[in-house]
Amino acid sequence: MNLSEIGWTPEFEQAAQEVRLGAPGLTLLPGRVAGVGRNTATLWTQDGAQESVFAGTLRQADVTPVVGDWVLAEPVPDAPLRVHAVLPRRTQLARAVQSGMQLLSANVDVVLVMTAPDGDIDEARLSRYLEAVRAGGARAALLLNKVELTRKPEAVLAQLQALDPAVPVLPLRAKEGEGVAEVRALIGPGETAALIGSSGMGKSTLTNALLGREAAQTGEVGATREGRHTTTARTLYRLPGGGVLVDNPGLRDIEVWREDAAAGFEDIEALAADCRFRKCTHGSEPGCAVVRAVARGQISEERVEAYRAAQGFAAGRPKAKRRK
Repeated sequence: MNLSEIGWTPEFEQAAQEVRLGAPGLTLLPGRVAGVGRNTATLWTQDGAQESVFAGTLRQADVTPVVGDWVLAEPVPDAPLRVHAVLPRRTQLARAVQSGMQLLSANVDVVLVMTAPDGDIDEARLSRYLEAVRAGGARAALLLNKVELTRKPEAVLAQLQALDPAVPVLPLRAKEGEGVAEVRALIGPGETAALIGSSGMGKSTLTNALLGREAAQTGEVGATREGRHTTTARTLYRLPGGGVLVDNPGLRDIEVWREDAAAGFEDIEALAADCRFRKCTHGSEPGCAVVRAVARGQISEERVEAYRAAQGFAAGRPKAKRRK
């Protein structure tokens, strides 16, 4: 396998050499993470796809490779490769969750955000997708799939373009193959694209069209207008002609991860120090000092909800009864 076709660059080679200098006596070979299990990963190497396990030093350092990572692994006779290091990530696609940051994929060049005109278009949610892409260092593109479902495609495309004039917006009919070539042109040689969006938007259909084969299971939107999750795990695919595609499971929404999610909320952080529970989410827990402050009118519900969103907590206003 030609590693440059799947994203290996001179910068990664330089980083790998620095790691090797600090690990004399070890033979460390590069591989790209194509799938992740419990303390295991499938790697794409110069010898093809190989299974690997994480070295104890990696687990002790609490470093977990994600799909798209470049790692250095040691060959072991009659055993899986042993991963010793994760190379520095050029970019990352991440979201905020209650426990902190969840990495979705790494070393992505372009993120294809897919939507459709059948009830999925939510400008606020799509803006969060775009912000998450920018925060991770990748470039973004908006794909309007199933464009035939609207009588005014130009108006919908203009609505999407208004979210960010610098982001390409492409109409698409993935099932019929229309617009697929234009999407493929967004992914340069050796580049990695990640495909995200709600379930049922046609991500797996587009994946199959880009690959030229039936590799991903497809599903339709049901009567409730909710799509079925046909992609259940992040999957890395090699694109014909070079390049890589990450097909992600459907995302209902995304909260943007920021390095300092508490920045600008110092007043709420100070109040939170008096909460009964150390991991209080400031929603419905008893003994929450932040909820009490809302009840007193000291801070607004809207400000607390903005703080909760920045922290990656589930949506929902703080349960406070205002004093009369």
